[in-house]
Amino acid sequence: MLVWMSIELPKVHVSRIDQIEAMLDEHGGVIVEGYLNSTLLDETRKALAAAIADLPWCNTTNAYEDEFFGLKTKRLHGLMDYGPTLEKILNHPLPTTLARKRFDGDIIMSTGELMAIGPGESRQRMHWDGVSWSRSNLPFDFLLSVNIALTDFTQANGATVVVPGSHRWPRDRKAAESEIGYAEMAAGSALLYSGRILHSGGGNRTDDTRMGLYFGYIPAWLRPLENPVQTHKAETLAALGDDARALLGLSEEGFVAYL
Repeated sequence: MLVWMSIELPKVHVSRIDQIEAMLDEHGGVIVEGYLNSTLLDETRKALAAAIADLPWCNTTNAYEDEFFGLKTKRLHGLMDYGPTLEKILNHPLPTTLARKRFDGDIIMSTGELMAIGPGESRQRMHWDGVSWSRSNLPFDFLLSVNIALTDFTQANGATVVVPGSHRWPRDRKAAESEIGYAEMAAGSALLYSGRILHSGGGNRTDDTRMGLYFGYIPAWLRPLENPVQTHKAETLAALGDDARALLGLSEEGFVAYL
């Protein structure tokens, strides 16, 4: 049974950030209700609808384990290309404030991704997001992941599968079925979780597509997974505000300043 705490967060307050951080430390993650207000949620879905509809299933360009990325899953990157709504979500004060506090300094986006899990998709293999940097053997958590529900997440339609407390486990420990929970949440809510927690995309046994938006935040000195200069249009990057440019690792001294 999922024991993570749902916290209503209409505004960001230091006391609530401390409460969320305590849940991250204890359980490895927390469900935040009302992460996007209804207007921002509707604007986001409209901004992304056509782009995700035009993509084929299993559209990952990485030949590494198509089944892991999803045979009936669509993934969309370069999210800032889809309008200012996505910039607002990237700059959301809750994860950015929390990540700066947890990592004690400047942060950048590791990657941004829209994931659509279609009917008939099977449950993804369990993994932890921080495995991408596993060769560095860092002794502390260095990734704050945010999975935002653009549609309702249910156990039947592919809600994120999670193992509360597994962020404290040795890397070779496997989860028993009794230790697994499901991050069921209403559209507009978000799952904030440690880069060290075991989780996976859920299987979809319904006729509907489950839509989720992901952003990962890491210390600014760590190399991100996504290269925004490659995944975005030059005119998009040039039009971004200072906060978003900093989160994408762009600077006035860098290449993008001259595009």
